[in-house]
This record gives sequence, C-alpha cells and structure tokens, in this order.
Amino acid sequence: MTSKKPDRRGPRTRQLLRDALINAIMEKGYDGVTVQDITDRANLGRATFYLHYKDKEELLLGSLRDMFDDLKGRFGKPTSESPLGMDQPVRVVPFQHAFQYRDLYRATLLSQQGTAAILNGIRDYLAMSIRERIEAVASDEQASIPIEMVAHFLAGAMLSLISWWLDKDTPYTAEQMADMFRELAVPTLSHVLGVSTLSGTKA
Repeated sequence: MTSKKPDRRGPRTRQLLRDALINAIMEKGYDGVTVQDITDRANLGRATFYLHYKDKEELLLGSLRDMFDDLKGRFGKPTSESPLGMDQPVRVVPFQHAFQYRDLYRATLLSQQGTAAILNGIRDYLAMSIRERIEAVASDEQASIPIEMVAHFLAGAMLSLISWWLDKDTPYTAEQMADMFRELAVPTLSHVLGVSTLSGTKA
C-alpha cells in the first residue's frame, strides 16, 4: 500500500484564487463578485475552486485569517520589556504588514460594497490579539474601563489609520505611522490601565 504524495499545487492554487478575488473586488466590489469571476481570472475550473472553498466568503475569510495569523506571528509573545508592543520596531509591524498586503487591505477596507461583515471580522481579530497583549500586564479589576472595550477601541483606531494611509497612497512611512499611532495610544493605555505601556509597571 503506497501513501499519497502531498499535493504541492494546493498552496499555489489557493494563492491564485486569492489574487483573483482581490482583483475582482477592486473592480466590481465584493457583492458584485461571483465564483465564476474568480475562477475565470485565476484560469481555473469551478470544480477546482470547490475542492478548496465552499463559497467566495470562505475564500475571503481564509485569506484574511492567513494574513492576520502572519501579523500575529510577527509580534511574538508579550514580554516584560514590551508587554503591549509599543516599542520600536514592534509597533511598526502592523503598518509594514498593511503595506505588504496593501491590495488585500484596500480590497476589504476601501471597497464601498458589501464590506460590513468583513470589516467586523478584521476588527474582531485585531481586538482579540490586542486584548491578549493587554491582559499580559493588567486585568479588568485594575483597568478603569473593561479591557475588551479598550482592545476594540485600539483595533478600530488602528484600522481607521491604516485605511486613511492606504487611501492617501501611503504619504508617510510605516515607521512614521507607527510613531504617530503610539503618540495617540500610549496616553490612553497608561491612563486606563494604570501601568506604563513601555515597562509594564504601575504608573
């Protein structure tokens, strides 16, 4: 009995489908895109599409999940020196990531059609990651505002800045954007959590 060799075409096929979806969204808006549009652009059959995804939403959410798993992996785990990731070069990571994946970000953040559920999913994912970092240095008992609310506030603020930055064709570097976000975020975190966001000690 012989074992099957791994299908090395799978990752390449999924990449082709993801790229085709992004291009279609940029041209037609998410609601206007069909599976046929995606497979035509990827030069693949519909049967191939359904081997990997049940519909276009699963393709998009899978692409976003992969993208944000990559983002989360770049942060690494919180440390006592940088519990909230506000030091350089950690804080520049989201903006570098947005620039690298700018086509996917633009397709989801700047598209005017059918994006509400997608944006909610992105914000929730970011908020979950931010909450994990906050909980490394503070608890709800220590915070003057529930940590979940703080995490969603920061996730929304970051997405808003990234959307503006991409819409304006990145007039600032990722490093400059990170520094400006820090100036906006650190005072809020320090006040609400009662800790230094740089050292994790009580303020």
